[in-house]
Amino acid sequence: MPRQILCTVGTSLLTNRDGRPWGGWNPRNGDPLPADDEVVRWLRRADAAAASAETNTLARLDLAETDILVLLHSDTPEGRFCAERLKTYYASSVRETILVHIGKLGYGAAQFTSGLKALVDAAIRRVHQAQDRGIQTVFCATGGFKAEIAFLNLMGALLGIEVVYIHELHRELVRLPRLPLTWDAAFVARHDDFFRWIDSEPRKSAEVESWLKGRPELRPLVEDGGDGHTYLSAAGDLLYKVAAERLSMGPRALWPEADPRPPHEKNHLSGVEHHRATGWERFVDRLCAIDCVTSVHYDSRCAGIRSVKVMDAANGVIGVCYGGPEDVLPLRVETTARGEAQTDLVASYLQHMK
Repeated sequence: MPRQILCTVGTSLLTNRDGRPWGGWNPRNGDPLPADDEVVRWLRRADAAAASAETNTLARLDLAETDILVLLHSDTPEGRFCAERLKTYYASSVRETILVHIGKLGYGAAQFTSGLKALVDAAIRRVHQAQDRGIQTVFCATGGFKAEIAFLNLMGALLGIEVVYIHELHRELVRLPRLPLTWDAAFVARHDDFFRWIDSEPRKSAEVESWLKGRPELRPLVEDGGDGHTYLSAAGDLLYKVAAERLSMGPRALWPEADPRPPHEKNHLSGVEHHRATGWERFVDRLCAIDCVTSVHYDSRCAGIRSVKVMDAANGVIGVCYGGPEDVLPLRVETTARGEAQTDLVASYLQHMK
């Protein structure tokens, strides 16, 4: 399945202190932005792990030509500058690179709530569009303001979207798995009239108070704007938009039924000669022990994939590569999963096996 990678963009490309020509750049000092082409030339020669928070994470995602990279940048000159340079840098690596400007998301605390609402709106819109086109979304939450990262993590948990992250001192990608959370999205449905009303235009505080007298449970989700109007807070906006999207997705996929056969009957590698990576027997045994797995075969056609890839969603077939480039063991894992959602659920589980 093609992927849409939503990546928040910060300014580490400019502010990291190392041997880059503009090292130590600081907007507080009035430093001018470096030349566009100078940054791109440097990026193409640089170590991706050290160049910026975004390149450090994306380098470990194994970007493919079918991927769509969406760069979400703040409402600051340096945020746009970094996103534009990254767009140029990745243009030849993926199917499409898209810049999304998050209005009012900047350094000013007064408008930061509006900026977080804009982030939620932009992310939900992209998730919905991808869902309609059969494209899997991944949140890359490494760059940008810490509040952005926190909101993206929460959205991922509530929508069942994988979030990836890497700290500058980490060597490996951290994958925050899609969580099987049960939460009351119906709360929003029950108060749909209120959410639609307050979200459609600025509402006078006195009018909002009249609603809240009868529905006090909504009070934690609104805030006084200081202009005579009351608005959804950033948290209230997140709950409203995410719940609406969650309800539109329909029921979550359930884990497939179990194959009752013992693990040794599912292992079909014993008669195949192949130079195998250390630990392959334990890895294959673990695959065969998964209840929904029906068989594991050596399959050279899986050698060129990332670590895990859905090969045939209709029949629950997943390609898995174990080992490194020199001793890769390509496997075809057949399961009882049926359909895209259920097979993706199993593939996500296999993605975290080592």
